[in-house]
Amino acid sequence: MIFKTLKLLIFILLIWYLSEFFGNNEGLATINWMGWGIEIPTDRLVLILLLFSIFIILIDRVWLAFLNLPKSALRRYENKNNRKVEQKLIKAFLLASHGETVSAAKEASLVAKNTKDKSLGKLLSRHLEVTNSINKNDGNNKDIAQKYFQQLTSENSTAFVGHLGLMQQAILGNDDNNIIIEEGENALKYEPKSKQILEVLFNAHALKGDIKESLLYLKKLKSFNFITNEIYKNIASNLNYLSALENVNNGNKSLAVNNLKEAIKQKPNNIMASIKLSEIITGIGSKSTSIKHLEKAFLLTSHPDVLDALAKEWDDKTPGARVAKSIKLLNKKSSNDIDNDLKIEVARFAIRENIWGEAEKILSEIPEDDLTISGFQALADIESSKNNPDKVKEYLSKAANASEGFNYFCSSCGSKNLKWELHCSNCNGLSTIEWMKSNDNKKLDPVFLPSLNNVFERKLLSKL
Repeated sequence: MIFKTLKLLIFILLIWYLSEFFGNNEGLATINWMGWGIEIPTDRLVLILLLFSIFIILIDRVWLAFLNLPKSALRRYENKNNRKVEQKLIKAFLLASHGETVSAAKEASLVAKNTKDKSLGKLLSRHLEVTNSINKNDGNNKDIAQKYFQQLTSENSTAFVGHLGLMQQAILGNDDNNIIIEEGENALKYEPKSKQILEVLFNAHALKGDIKESLLYLKKLKSFNFITNEIYKNIASNLNYLSALENVNNGNKSLAVNNLKEAIKQKPNNIMASIKLSEIITGIGSKSTSIKHLEKAFLLTSHPDVLDALAKEWDDKTPGARVAKSIKLLNKKSSNDIDNDLKIEVARFAIRENIWGEAEKILSEIPEDDLTISGFQALADIESSKNNPDKVKEYLSKAANASEGFNYFCSSCGSKNLKWELHCSNCNGLSTIEWMKSNDNKKLDPVFLPSLNNVFERKLLSKL
């Protein structure tokens, strides 16, 4: 627009200059042609030539417009067609993103006749055929889809979708994990930052028992910010614990110790890793290392098994000495939220050691409103040792209405579990089962692939 305005301005200035020039310099122009002669004022001759030039240019433009009329009409048709194609593709994308795959395929197939790329048109038509065949539950729909996805892998522009489809087919068909991994890794070559592919490879390698590769893909998920740091630490800690179990079974205790130390580093309150480390670590300073990790784990979790493991590491000969050391733990730094839970577990430990007086003293320091089921049960045990059945009945009645306290709960769905497992049997959440209070549900986002997780735990642990 600016260029056209500039041209018009220059043209006007040129005419103005010529008018001024000829107006100030009058003269006659003589034209001789075949014996004929004519004299005409110069300014009039210039005007005639100018008008004639404009007429010639006008005729030329009209002629060019006439010649370009078919091209112009075709261009307008193509622009209209392109808008139509764009609208259909956008609608197909929106439908697909909301799960309406059949409707999306129909919208995309309407593009097939209008697109310039005929190979793409055939591909879209083929896609609709496959979608309809699968939707009708044809007996051979798996073979149809297989051939279709394999066809997609032959072109770089569609290879990712092809390998993605083949991988998803392998998952839905419960095929060999090696096929899932192979197609997933092929797809990853085209889209290295695909969250779906990375999650599948993470799960598939863990299901296969290849924890090393599973950890590798877990780190990639973390590096691309597909999972939070908290989820990463949870899963990495648990996988390192499982890797340690595998190394123990293979007789490689040194690697197992390294795995357990990494598990505790990622999650200091990893109960199973802390206990297992105390069982297998050897050498100079191993006892102090075990005690350090167990004490930290107990002060974070108040788990009874951790306290029992600590008692073994203390290696004291008398029950009184062991109870005295457990009471000293209460003076160490811990979260105020679990102070009473720690006291209850130390009291229960004293009861197991038959040190009734210390147990009763510890429990008396806890307000009754803060006592959990375990706390009232401990008081009932103490009264039972005194042969007070009425008191026993009273405390057991209060225990029935008390809060749960610590136990294994799923931080995703809130269901209770009897022990730690890698997956929640209720919602299939991965690494969501935590030792925590029922009212301390963190609601972590689970990272899982439902079609794999229903057999994940059973297959993985059977290999250890």
